Amino acid sequence: MGGPDRLSARRAHRGRVAGIRCLEPAGRPAPVTASLSGGRSGGTRIAFRIARRMAGQSRGRSALIALLVAIPVLGLVGITTVVASNEATPAERVSLELGATEARVSIVAVPTADFSQDPLDDRFFRYGYADNAVQSLNPTPVSAESLFAPDTRLLSIRSTDVVAQTKDGLGSFPAVQGQPWDPAFAGKWDVTAGTAPTAADEIMVTAATLERLGATIGGTATLTAPHAETYTIVGTIRSSSLDDDAVAFFGLPGAFDGVPPEASDWMTQWYLPDTPLSWSQVQELNPLGVSVLSRSVLLDPPSPGSSSYDPGQTSSGFLTLFIALLGGFALFEVALLAGAAFTVGARTQQRTLATLASVGGDRRLLFRVMSFGGIILGAVGAAVGTVLGLAGARIFLGVWANGNASRYPGFHLDLVSLLVIAAFAVLAGWCAAAVPARAAGRIDVLAALRGAQRPPRTRRRRPIAGFTLLALGAIITVIGGLVQLSAYGPIYRSGQSTLGVVLIIAGPVIMQIGAVFLAPGILRRAAELASRWGPGARLSTRDVARNPGRSVPALAAIMSCVFVATFVMSLQASLEINSTRTYTYTAPLNTALVSLNVFEEEPAFEYVVQSTGPEVAAALDASFPSGQARLLNSVEQPFPGFTAPDGPTAEDAPALPALPYPRIDPDSLCPSDADRTGSGAQEFPADIRCPTPYYLDVDNGGRDDHIWVGDVDDLAAILGMPVSAQSRQTLAAGGAVSTYDEYLVEDGIRLDWLTTLNTSEEPARSVTLAGSVQKPEHPLRYAIFMLDSTADALGLEYRPTVVVSSLDAPPTVAELDQAQAALAAVSQDMSLTVEAGPDAYGATWSWALLALTAVIALVTATITIGLARADGHRDSAVLSSLGASPWVRRAFGFWQAVVVVGLGSVIGVLLGLMPSFALSLTRDALGATVLPFAPPWLQLALMVVALPALVAVGAALTAGGTHTRFSNRAVFD
Repeated sequence: MGGPDRLSARRAHRGRVAGIRCLEPAGRPAPVTASLSGGRSGGTRIAFRIARRMAGQSRGRSALIALLVAIPVLGLVGITTVVASNEATPAERVSLELGATEARVSIVAVPTADFSQDPLDDRFFRYGYADNAVQSLNPTPVSAESLFAPDTRLLSIRSTDVVAQTKDGLGSFPAVQGQPWDPAFAGKWDVTAGTAPTAADEIMVTAATLERLGATIGGTATLTAPHAETYTIVGTIRSSSLDDDAVAFFGLPGAFDGVPPEASDWMTQWYLPDTPLSWSQVQELNPLGVSVLSRSVLLDPPSPGSSSYDPGQTSSGFLTLFIALLGGFALFEVALLAGAAFTVGARTQQRTLATLASVGGDRRLLFRVMSFGGIILGAVGAAVGTVLGLAGARIFLGVWANGNASRYPGFHLDLVSLLVIAAFAVLAGWCAAAVPARAAGRIDVLAALRGAQRPPRTRRRRPIAGFTLLALGAIITVIGGLVQLSAYGPIYRSGQSTLGVVLIIAGPVIMQIGAVFLAPGILRRAAELASRWGPGARLSTRDVARNPGRSVPALAAIMSCVFVATFVMSLQASLEINSTRTYTYTAPLNTALVSLNVFEEEPAFEYVVQSTGPEVAAALDASFPSGQARLLNSVEQPFPGFTAPDGPTAEDAPALPALPYPRIDPDSLCPSDADRTGSGAQEFPADIRCPTPYYLDVDNGGRDDHIWVGDVDDLAAILGMPVSAQSRQTLAAGGAVSTYDEYLVEDGIRLDWLTTLNTSEEPARSVTLAGSVQKPEHPLRYAIFMLDSTADALGLEYRPTVVVSSLDAPPTVAELDQAQAALAAVSQDMSLTVEAGPDAYGATWSWALLALTAVIALVTATITIGLARADGHRDSAVLSSLGASPWVRRAFGFWQAVVVVGLGSVIGVLLGLMPSFALSLTRDALGATVLPFAPPWLQLALMVVALPALVAVGAALTAGGTHTRFSNRAVFD
């Protein structure tokens, strides 16, 4: 065969390898452009086929890209599935709320003509009195039995608390009285073992209760409250609204407290197992003060707008925004890293692309081939991520629900969200391949066939665009700060504040884009600086600078990740400072407190001081061995005066006794206001710029008195610290110690006897005592303290109102259980509080975000270094052939990671601090910082220094000493 014929045969063979049938006469090339890309559908099919084959030939790279797409899809699919599974369908809600019964009836008010309820939620109801006229149809509530026909079957359920003897001591647990084991409650309560109780001394429990009591079915349970009784455990029951490890008791009506359901209709829920109620019937029951949850109404609501019930409505918008932001951020990272992988792949496949171009493939065909590769791998990643995400969500729901069906009622798929996530994943794959695809259209065929690579060209427009975006982002950030500051003017404007926050966040994001444009120049400068650290540093940094197609995306991915982490860390730290600053302490840290002021419904709705202080103190001493309980005495303070709209006039009101109250010094409280008219804080105008602090607030319903009486040890318990020598001298001299400067005027404390806290009232008596100030570590509601002898000399009447016990350390769970049980044995109306201080969540979130950022940076750096090694395979072979030591290759990987991860971390931290700093400039009406600038410097320093060092050490250790054999292959046969 002659020369022209051999050349023609080679071209035909090359066309068949590429999947193209090349028809040309011997001796003269044929115009094959039309056959490759002339027809849109034909060219698309050819491009898709070539892209699919190229993806199959580079299995490792294709698997990496598909995995990059699958990881965020997995997370997003899992999150959306978990969120969707958190909301119950109407059928699931019927089962959770009603079981197999038809309706639940609750008597919540006296008969009232204008009573109405939400059709889908019996807890939401409303009623009122028009023109202050009593519209009640009956002054007393109706009974449940009177609502229905005599033969109507009713099941009662009433909750209470019991104190039981466990294998470790006493504990307080919830209990249900009624017939929860009835088959009509299937789905809400289900019997799991044993039989139903038939007598008052027989009960059922949850399976976890047996473990807690150390008992078995057929054994006994000893209860000490509300009545001391021993019960026989006849079976176990599972509640759909309780975890598997929850402890609960179930007995017949009145089994635990002796109160039959008929005697406590207001506290009892009545279920109708056989009587359905329509919406019209529910509306007929409403004027009787009855609220109903009906199966038929839940399954067939009266109208779409008749109910305000929508579970998750308040947080669904936030969750949607959060998922959208998280998804956009994750897919942006994927596009960057996958784009770098496609860029490296385009280089390794440039001979294939050049061959395709040499036989007539135009730019459109080459673009389609590369971009279809992104679509194919994006679709594969979306499919794999969706399957793994659904499987992970299923496992998560099974573990996290812990048997509580109300937490996740079912496994629900949000098909719209799944389709959107899959579409964006495919779009991310296409975007990742778009830039290499565009570059493939401008391939130099002859250079590619020779295996030559041109160095990247420096374009002057990119640095100019980068600096422009940096300046624009900075200007937007400043404007956002000014908008946010003006939003907190004399009148707060929420819309303007939201706009300011958006601008403050958008500015640094734009600056990130500018930093990406400037990244090639930054890498070149870094290469110049690092070249003095040896041959390994010089070679690696030059390689990074000469290959921006894979190094810039990696730097941008790390930068954006660090930016988000820095901003969230700083924001969390600021929010924690705000929560700590506004946190209301009930007592010093690690102090157990029990208030003897208990709200009683009968005979009147009011707070009443119980006389069980010694018993409460004994209970705390028995429960907390490290503490010593003390009874604190206080003087009753005047109640804030007010007149009800339809109540008696001031002349008709009964005379109130004059009670002492310490006056506040206005100059100490608000020294900058010159327009004050009186000496009391309550006389300040409503728009005053210095409002009364919460710890000086007097409108507390009579629960927190301001004058306290006792000995020096009582004052130490109040302060949470030793009493100072000055305070001891003041007390011994018959004076009083204040915990705040506002009560001290010219070294004296003034007490005024008032009937109400209306400061315009002339006091019946005034006394000024010698005073001093000793401030607690944290603001507390204890204002004035004096000795018993001083209070007796003033004729003050005081009584025990609070029991406190200062503990050496936070109590254990066992101690808390025992204390709650001992307190419940004294009184069911009292509650125990142990002051633990505000939650220190800022540091926890910062460490968690640092760990997450480290993982993302490690993955990003691993991908980048892997791509660099694959792309620089020939360079490594050349180094090996020239005798380069393993240390040079390790230094190559070390400095490559230092430059990429280090620069990305530094830029990300600097840009991430800008929104927090801009937000810290905002001041409220009182001049206080809304969000103080308090970044977690330790975590940020570790992110800038330790993170690049960790990645660099790992890159150096994995560089290895394996030698790559140098080989060169001829371009032409």
